[in-house]
Amino acid sequence: MKSINNLKNQSGAVLIVVLIMLVIIAIAGTWAIRSSITSLNISTNAQAQSLLMQNSDSVFYTIENKTSDDLKFAQMRIGDGMLAYVLRPENKGKELVFCIRGAVTDNFSGSRIASSVYWVGNSIMNTELGVNGFCKVERGDFISGRQAVMTQVSIRAADASRDWEHMMEGDDKESSKSTGIQKVAITSTSILPNLGNASLKQVSGCLSNYTSFVDPLVKNETVTDCLSQLNVPYSTQEMEYSLRSLKASS
Repeated sequence: MKSINNLKNQSGAVLIVVLIMLVIIAIAGTWAIRSSITSLNISTNAQAQSLLMQNSDSVFYTIENKTSDDLKFAQMRIGDGMLAYVLRPENKGKELVFCIRGAVTDNFSGSRIASSVYWVGNSIMNTELGVNGFCKVERGDFISGRQAVMTQVSIRAADASRDWEHMMEGDDKESSKSTGIQKVAITSTSILPNLGNASLKQVSGCLSNYTSFVDPLVKNETVTDCLSQLNVPYSTQEMEYSLRSLKASS
């Protein structure tokens, strides 16, 4: 009789141990799955940021290559060239905006394929040159056929106040023979619209209803502020370039 009771007790103990082991295995499996998902998310985010930065960087490489060619640089500064528009005195405070579209041969050809955006008081103005220059998600303005990344470029005249970097050797600010320095600020913003939860219309609104910079009088939100609020993955970079033309000192 005792043997039977002992056998039952042992069987019960084994069952409890097995159940405990199953619980431990289930917990370990759940933890492993969550850890894998977290690692995958981290990897995906890192890859997304790398892709966005590469596309933003490519804008500056293209512009620098173009401006290294004297003829192309001259064309950019006259007529409807992309630099000519923003350097005109009447366009101070305005941004020239264009989308990098994979189907377009030369996305840097000038204001004829661009739009402008600027603030008048607290109102945004974005129809002066039409609205086709802005990237539009609904239109599929992606860089490539993969329809993943969209890049929009903004150009504006920057503060042209003289500083020591523009002085010829031996000059000072009072006696410098240098001509007026022209500067432009170029902002490249790349986004992955399909990875966010915002509607396509909302994302397109961010790209067309804001400037890339804060107007000191308006203290407005920017394109990236809007994208951030919508949780749209983005990378934005800004470079300032000096367009110098120097005279020889007499």
